[in-house]
Amino acid sequence: MSTLRSKRAWLIALVALLIGVGILEGPAAFAASGVTGVTFSGSNQAGGAPANWTVGFTTTNGASGQLSAGDKITVTFNTGFTVPAGPAITLGSGFTSCTATATTASTTVTITLAGAGCVHTKATAAVLTIAGITNAPVGTYGASTFTIATTGDTNAVSPGSSVVLTAARLVYTTQPPSTGTAGSPLATFRVAIQDGNSNTVTGWNDTISLSIASGPSGGTFSSAPSTYTNVATSAGVAAFTGVAFGAAGTYTLTAADTTAGHTGFATATSTAIVISAGGASKLAFVQGPSNGFAGTALTPAITVQVQDQNGNAVAASGIGVTLTPSAGVINSGATATTNSAGRATFSSVVIETAAVGLTLTASATGLTSTGASSAFNVTVAVSTGATLTNTATDGTGSGVKTVAYYYCAGYSGACTSSNWTAIGSSTASATNYSVTWNSQPANGAYRLVAAGTDNITNTSQPSASIPITIAN
Repeated sequence: MSTLRSKRAWLIALVALLIGVGILEGPAAFAASGVTGVTFSGSNQAGGAPANWTVGFTTTNGASGQLSAGDKITVTFNTGFTVPAGPAITLGSGFTSCTATATTASTTVTITLAGAGCVHTKATAAVLTIAGITNAPVGTYGASTFTIATTGDTNAVSPGSSVVLTAARLVYTTQPPSTGTAGSPLATFRVAIQDGNSNTVTGWNDTISLSIASGPSGGTFSSAPSTYTNVATSAGVAAFTGVAFGAAGTYTLTAADTTAGHTGFATATSTAIVISAGGASKLAFVQGPSNGFAGTALTPAITVQVQDQNGNAVAASGIGVTLTPSAGVINSGATATTNSAGRATFSSVVIETAAVGLTLTASATGLTSTGASSAFNVTVAVSTGATLTNTATDGTGSGVKTVAYYYCAGYSGACTSSNWTAIGSSTASATNYSVTWNSQPANGAYRLVAAGTDNITNTSQPSASIPITIAN
């Protein structure tokens, strides 16, 4: 009996020695795996969404340290994922002349290599894709819940980091109203963060912003930025209250997640919102006044539009509109009535007194008047052979004896003996001291003055200048 015990002790010692020097392998639980560099990545890592998952790895397993036909690769997903039976397998880099088939047990996929000459070269990075995986809900899944093993492995290996599944998209759970009024807030509408199965991700409190996807030219939000920018979600839903537009027209809105790390989610575009003009509030020039000639209707015709408070045209007919100049009077054509589009057209505005730098204001009862129009000039049209006259009359003693005429370049500024050019003088009081102006300067803008001399040779101050336009 003692001899048997001594033989058994000797045998145990020998086995231990052989294991220690590597001649025999130890128990399976302590064997090293030949798989390294494991990665898991989905083509769509949105919670609940279907995706193709790509697995990367390097192995030294198999005959001569490389895989070949008949060898197996076993991939396990977290139990929250759904794996189809016999999913399609695509072999990528690292495999030569190989095909693959797969079977499924729960969330474990066993892939069998096949093909004449099939080989995965030892220690070469390999990539394969498993199709049709349905992701688990939004969340973070520990690296240890994903593994891969190849023929000859006794320990499965996990990737180096957790797998994160995010939300898939934004969705308008309540659309904006289909109609609204410029400047007035729209009824509240909502945007939710959803996973791939259209479930609202209630655990996230992101911020969502709106932008105008389409709209009229110049269309903008007229409400405060806080109504449409970085609006916080509650249980995954953002409520947009007080959104308003300034310009009338048809709009659509894009919603986007603005939280760091979540900006890549699919955006959402709203249905159309038709914004109409508000009530009549003010007047605005559409076509303001242009330079013209004294006694002649200004062209093009001046037009004035009825608008709401945001500057949108209002179709208000039958409103009487009056033009008022900044100086002098409009001799005719100062009033007009709006048409069915809310526009008043002034096609026969005549100002008989020449003036420089005039402006017009349009007004109507119950509406805010326009501001001053752009400045314009009303001048006297003059061409070669024009007759210049002065209404001074002759008299006795110091009465007018002669009237002389002068011109200076430009419509404004002093025109005196220091800078004027003489045209001629007249003593013919019976014809209002007329002079015929020939040999005029080049076409353009000038101002004209007259100065009188009395019977005892006193010379008057020059008259106020008259703006003229020479056009030959």
